[in-house]
Amino acid sequence: MLALLGLALTLIMLGLRSAPAPISSQVAAGTAGDAALYRAIDRRVAAGEPYYRVVVQEQRARNYPLQPFVVVRPPTRTWLFAQVGDAGALCLAWLLAGFVIATLAWRLRTATTSLPLWSASFAVVAASVVPLVNPVVVLWSDLWAGLLTALSLGCRSDRHWRASVAFGFLAVLFRELALAYLAAMMLAALVERRRFEAAVWFGGIALALGLLAVHAVAVHAVLPPDAPVSQGWLRAGGWHFDLSMARATTFLLLLPASIAAVFVPLALFGWAATRGGFARRVTLALAAWLLPFLLIGRPENSYWGLLMAPFWLAGFPLALPALYELVRRPHPITA
Repeated sequence: MLALLGLALTLIMLGLRSAPAPISSQVAAGTAGDAALYRAIDRRVAAGEPYYRVVVQEQRARNYPLQPFVVVRPPTRTWLFAQVGDAGALCLAWLLAGFVIATLAWRLRTATTSLPLWSASFAVVAASVVPLVNPVVVLWSDLWAGLLTALSLGCRSDRHWRASVAFGFLAVLFRELALAYLAAMMLAALVERRRFEAAVWFGGIALALGLLAVHAVAVHAVLPPDAPVSQGWLRAGGWHFDLSMARATTFLLLLPASIAAVFVPLALFGWAATRGGFARRVTLALAAWLLPFLLIGRPENSYWGLLMAPFWLAGFPLALPALYELVRRPHPITA
């Protein structure tokens, strides 16, 4: 636990030395442009036009890249909006958010026996989820993937885990970045020697990769010869980029950057220091995203934090008993 605390303090110092600035006007303008793009695609697909032809035409007309294929979102969110409409999708997002809050509250009760700490973690979850469910943010596939990932975490137990696999798989259908979550859950099952569960998670990964390949073929089938290529994502933004994701997609956006620089590492420490399978899975899921994002991601990709927004800050109250334990027993290595 001392090593975890040392890592958290290191991250705090790094964050305080170069705390992420407020969202720039350039990023805000890009967000507005993305929303306009998604709405245009939704309108045309709802009118009966084929998704892949529409998305290529709209992205090219707005000077968005078309290669590699991952710059084209999977069609799941657009097809959902076409079936239920904007208002129906928003209602569905609210229903999903309600289940997320309820299931995470139930699982958090198993992570701590302290009612005040549980209440504080529950409040952080609610404060993290509720502001996200609005007519603009629901246009992002990352939000739907984040809600489904959180629901997958919340409904999993040692006896009942099949629904968790199903929700995790659905998350990948909205955003391929959720594959990292499936891998983390498979690893957790392997660590706990739950081989059959691990095999099912692996099957979900294999099926998701197969569907992703189908998506890639569909994109390339409609690409023009001079399709523009993305500038790439290998930027090595480091911890600064991870912090920017936390600020851009949670209530930390309303607080000074220095508070985020302290809050986020302690939240991660809280999850990592908490015993039990639920906290272990949250920790592995966060690591599966945050470690690669140290190298991958441009500043304007801070919305990727929507994948983790529902649950990662809830670890902050859980850090308090771990810190108290270290103070009470300052030399655990010799115990």
